[in-house]
Amino acid sequence: MKTKYWNINPIINAIIDILIDNKGEVLDKRIEELLNKDYKYINNYYLQEIFMKMESANIIKVFRISKNKKRIILNKDTNTIRKKLIKELL
Repeated sequence: MKTKYWNINPIINAIIDILIDNKGEVLDKRIEELLNKDYKYINNYYLQEIFMKMESANIIKVFRISKNKKRIILNKDTNTIRKKLIKELL
């Protein structure tokens, strides 16, 4: 069965790649803009759900900047992602 939601690169991996490319921190609106190129079904509600899952897994930290903006920061001290890999990439 083929679905329109299947992608070779999972969304969480794409978010981590975006964070690494932006030196570990970026605004949620910018992540949404970059993800919309490859993942057409991404919206703000779905992205907030993914952020909550990633924050629960201690991969990222989310800080509220204003009512509609959040700063997403890659957690460099997590055991979920290899520390050596993070040190090399950042």
